[in-house]
Amino acid sequence: MKALVLLLAACGGGAEPPRCVPTGTALPTDLACTGLYDPVDPTQYAADVMPYTPGATLWSDGAEKHRYLYLPPGATIDTSDADAWKFPAGTKVWKEFVVDGALVETRHFAKNDDGTWSAGTYVWDGSIATLNTAPKGIILASGYEIPTLKDCDKCHHGGSDRLLGVEAVALALPSAQGATLSALAQAGKLSNPPAVTTLALPDDGTGKAAAAIGYLHANCGMACHSTRGLGEETKLTMRVRSPELFAQTPVDMLDTYRATVGQMPTTAAIAQQFPGADRITAGDHTKSLVWLVSHLRGNYQMPPLVSHRIDDAGTQQIADWIDAL
Repeated sequence: MKALVLLLAACGGGAEPPRCVPTGTALPTDLACTGLYDPVDPTQYAADVMPYTPGATLWSDGAEKHRYLYLPPGATIDTSDADAWKFPAGTKVWKEFVVDGALVETRHFAKNDDGTWSAGTYVWDGSIATLNTAPKGIILASGYEIPTLKDCDKCHHGGSDRLLGVEAVALALPSAQGATLSALAQAGKLSNPPAVTTLALPDDGTGKAAAAIGYLHANCGMACHSTRGLGEETKLTMRVRSPELFAQTPVDMLDTYRATVGQMPTTAAIAQQFPGADRITAGDHTKSLVWLVSHLRGNYQMPPLVSHRIDDAGTQQIADWIDAL
């Protein structure tokens, strides 16, 4: 994996593991103390850490990302509610961000014995990644921003148990890799494994719907626009629910479609700023708020924080679908 090659180069092959310095939080000061790397050879990932890639991913200003999941031995994820996974104490996840060929940050979540989560971002400086305590986001020379923990929380509150991307829909898509829904089920890591573990997003005859709906799910629905986030108030829900996929629900019956196509905005400021635009205006992406706000940076941009670059490829998928409706 590219991130591991970068780490090997930075560490010089056989560096001694750094001393684990306790902090005021439950997380150690040094990333090497979190369990991501082999304790004997910190240039290798730990054998019990599972790499994974969701089938629908969040845009992070062009950063290359690598994700890892650890579940304690014998523990299972409570999947009795297929749409709201609950993770066992001791669960850990990491996400590495590579920008312009350099490993710049690793975000980490760890579930405590009392059911709470400890979270933090580790910033790389050469061969060392240290827990970030800066009160403001760190803007790199490339324009990429390393967020604060407070910024991360604004998105992760949308997870049923804080985590985003470790969920039935994203891990069941055919493009998912590593610790997929199928792999987790086969390994006995799910309390209630589904009968079907590979699911495809539906299409509507345009050939464009699946890509757009998957993009909206990962970039809008999982974090904010669901019944666990802003969607509860605005009724703008773009999170695909796993029961919808298991039931092979048609596109025009998905929450995403019904909440957007031909629907006027419920926020007065948005309606005033973009007069005449529905959330999705079938056949015209230039009059569709879902595309307009995702294809700008500044006031009214979506996502509203941390991102400073437009995802041209991703927003084109939205435009193509809208224009084909």
